[in-house]
Amino acid sequence: MGVNGIYGLSGSGLDIESLVKVGMLGKQKQYDKLHKREIKAEMEKEIFAGIYKDLFAFKYKTLSDYKLQSNMSAMKASSSDSSFVTAKANGAAVPMPHTVKVNTLSSNAYLLTEGTIKRANTTVNGGKSIQLRDNVFKNLTKNADGTYNYTDQNNVVHNNVAADAKAISFTLNGTDQTLTTEEAKKNTVSYTFEELYNGKTYNDLAADINAKGTGITASYDATTDAFSLYNKTSGKESGIKLTMAAAADGGENAAQLFNNLDFVQSKSGKLVEDPAGMTPPVYKKFNFSAGNEKGCMGADGEVEIDGKKYKGIKNNTLNVGGVSYNFLQKTTGTATVTVSQDTDKIVENVKKFVEDYNKLIDDLSEKYNTSSWNYNTSSDYEPLTESEKSGMTQTQIEEWNKKVKSGLLYHNKIIGNMLTAMREAISTPVKSVEGKYNSASSIGITSSNNKGHLTLDEDKLKKALAEEPDCVYKIFANDQDNYYGADANKKHEYIRNDDYQNRGIINRLYYNAIDDGIKKVKDYAGVSADGKDETTLGKKIKRFKTDLDTFKDKMDTYKSRLFKKYDAMETLIARLNSMYNTIFGGSK
Repeated sequence: MGVNGIYGLSGSGLDIESLVKVGMLGKQKQYDKLHKREIKAEMEKEIFAGIYKDLFAFKYKTLSDYKLQSNMSAMKASSSDSSFVTAKANGAAVPMPHTVKVNTLSSNAYLLTEGTIKRANTTVNGGKSIQLRDNVFKNLTKNADGTYNYTDQNNVVHNNVAADAKAISFTLNGTDQTLTTEEAKKNTVSYTFEELYNGKTYNDLAADINAKGTGITASYDATTDAFSLYNKTSGKESGIKLTMAAAADGGENAAQLFNNLDFVQSKSGKLVEDPAGMTPPVYKKFNFSAGNEKGCMGADGEVEIDGKKYKGIKNNTLNVGGVSYNFLQKTTGTATVTVSQDTDKIVENVKKFVEDYNKLIDDLSEKYNTSSWNYNTSSDYEPLTESEKSGMTQTQIEEWNKKVKSGLLYHNKIIGNMLTAMREAISTPVKSVEGKYNSASSIGITSSNNKGHLTLDEDKLKKALAEEPDCVYKIFANDQDNYYGADANKKHEYIRNDDYQNRGIINRLYYNAIDDGIKKVKDYAGVSADGKDETTLGKKIKRFKTDLDTFKDKMDTYKSRLFKKYDAMETLIARLNSMYNTIFGGSK
């Protein structure tokens, strides 16, 4: 009888299925043991993938932020007159007062309807139609053949105009530079007669201008019945230039449109008189015509900081000596901008560093110090086999796996070395910093337990800052990144400076403790839970899988041999039973 046959039915009394199952117990235990080792390796790789992610984020996001002078040597600026100048200071600013005078503000190019918009067609909506066709045409009608007739503002009748012919066309330019042919094409706004007939409005015109991305913002105010054009960038190189197309290409109607918008120049919302000082004032008008360019430019500002003149001011902002100034109005006198240390911000940033550091080191310490010992079985928690899972709920399985994972990195050498390096980075004084404030403990940062968890004495930190304003930045970020021209073909390359004693806390963590940890984790376990890489754990997992496949084949072979063995035994017993019956039970 073959391996796949039915056993134990020949009258022998043998339960071959059960015998084989018992015979396979030893092999199954060996397989389960190997399989559990594979599962633990996969779990370990998953845990290390999470650690790598945390270390990477801590180095390149958290530590990078704390290396910045603006965070660890924060400064603030206050103005004696915030009505015409405000200011912000970064970490590079020197604590001192600055005198500020605004001679002229930079201005934006600004075109605005002087009163209300004029229309060629005054019969629609009481002369307040928002449709462009009513602005330039006294009427516009459609013929049965799809062409159009219209009467322009000068009462000239035009018949049988093609639907796709350009009715309005103009080009925008927001700079003082001459546009290339391609740029002009990109910045052109045009409408066909069909589009005007179908109801293009002032709002459509504004949206189409804004969509060109020239820096020119258009808007229509229905309440005041006014249209405006505004270049959000100030300065003499930014402006509003409108070039009407040729008359045959819609330029004449475009000129009529803008003339009816009744544009005058404005500065800071105030109309510009031309010439200035006339009573009543005469405002600067723009008379557009086909094929011609009209418009206006902004103007640069001029300010004085500590007696030094700064010309060419754009957008009324200026950065000088780590201070960012924002100028609001022209002045005859001066204001004082005072730069001082922002102690509260520095304390808050140090506090945040301690929290970020503790979050990482506490997590690593927990993984390093947690054992997977099961006191009920006097052995480590091991991964579950499928047969073991069968008698458990999903919640029980999940809780069991948590206990397995929690102890996988117990006293792991990589984690242990990293914890030691992190604690040393914090506790070792910074040799290059002179004075009594040259260590974390000197400014109130101390370790509260042997795991390296930090605490902060804010009062001690504030006292240190009062006596030595730069102490925090020096302790944290001293000996910043160095670079050199390593190769003529490589420009500048950042290098790692190994002068550990002189290096600040953040740089020790960045270049030494965390960087070394990242490299070792990457070499040992890789950057993901995928077990197909060539890392130490990746190779281990692949080897386990190969061994399991090989062992499974051996188990199948062994199982087949057991079935054959018990098959032969059953056959022999059957023959003996037959002989017995023949000899002793054949007659009565």
